[in-house]
Amino acid sequence: MSLASKIKEIFSQNLLDTLTKIGQIAENHGLKAYAVGGFVRDLLLEKANFDIDIMVEGDAIPFAENVGQELNADCKLIERFHTAHIFLDKLTIDFSSARKEVYRRPGELPEISFSNLRDDLYRRDFTINALALSITPNQPFELIDLFGGESDLRKGIIKVLHTNSFLDDPTRLYRALRFADRFKFVLDSNTEYLFDKAIKISAPSTLSIKRIAAEIDKCFKEKYPLSLLNKYRSSGLLEYYHKLFKGQTRPDFSFSMVRAMTTRLKSKFPGIIENAVFWSLLLSTLPLSEAQTLLNNSGLPHSVVLQVTSALSSWQVILTKLSLAETKLEIYNALKDACPETLALIYLKNKNKEIENKINQYVNQLYSIKPSITGKDLVEAGIEPGPQIRQILEKIIEKKLECPELTRKEELNLAGIPNI
Repeated sequence: MSLASKIKEIFSQNLLDTLTKIGQIAENHGLKAYAVGGFVRDLLLEKANFDIDIMVEGDAIPFAENVGQELNADCKLIERFHTAHIFLDKLTIDFSSARKEVYRRPGELPEISFSNLRDDLYRRDFTINALALSITPNQPFELIDLFGGESDLRKGIIKVLHTNSFLDDPTRLYRALRFADRFKFVLDSNTEYLFDKAIKISAPSTLSIKRIAAEIDKCFKEKYPLSLLNKYRSSGLLEYYHKLFKGQTRPDFSFSMVRAMTTRLKSKFPGIIENAVFWSLLLSTLPLSEAQTLLNNSGLPHSVVLQVTSALSSWQVILTKLSLAETKLEIYNALKDACPETLALIYLKNKNKEIENKINQYVNQLYSIKPSITGKDLVEAGIEPGPQIRQILEKIIEKKLECPELTRKEELNLAGIPNI
């Protein structure tokens, strides 16, 4: 089956037509355009990958602008990196210039200059990711394989393109294990030798915490994050994120439950952030001050940092309150201020069935119980602001926990207000 037919079968005729149009626009402007990277790799594996990257030999900025105009699509330019994004319906296509990278020091970001297809493919991490698909009309959907990537895909091996690959960019150590775990591939013998050598000379120590955190974050997005995280532990890569992870080789099977737990909570808490639960679980093994400092230096999205901070700073206190709670009101009060990530963390860290039952009771029954009247209603009815407002509302909640069908009129009566 031709690669054009594979695109049509795995994706759609619409994507095939879009890539064809982009290739035609490139030719009209005297350029060569290629689909590159994971999209091409996964196409050969007959897997759908909607991270579509288009590389041109030339400046991608004006080219992307032309594509946007001719396809009537929104275009976002990132001139600092000479890249752009085109937004077509629900599809985002990234554009970049063919470039060459030079690493002046191990672990640092490379110096970049415009170059050609070969240099652009050679700068990549592994042969299976150094594949290109021509989309210009003179080479329609022809595979460009300069380094044996297609053969390595068939053999199921991960292979670096040159001897200094792991030293130039030690994040490739994390990526090697990630791709091997995702596809059930193995490192070829020379790559394995270079991997072990890089670990022995502590190559990851040249990386910033932010870059290591980005790789761990990608781990949490994999289908089987526990499997990959265990490989990071056993290889020694996790300890470069924080020294206290050194020696933590014992698998934590709670990581295999995060996704199911998040999915279950999402019905009641649609704003729960799955990655925040993963990060909370990972960092909960560290002292709070160490975890917070590490979190603040990890470059994670602000929303994730906020939820992880909340979970790490409160879960043990809440767990203690919950262990002492006996009545519905006590369970409700113990958990009412907990964010959903905190609930998930308590559930995952706890090994006590009674605690699990209390959390289940709160999520399934108690969480949705709220008074119909508010503190504002009470103040407008003439009750002085102060602790009595909270006491009245708690009294109403306590009654509703036992009698959920309590009406608004009955709530007002409990508050000592005949009508508002």
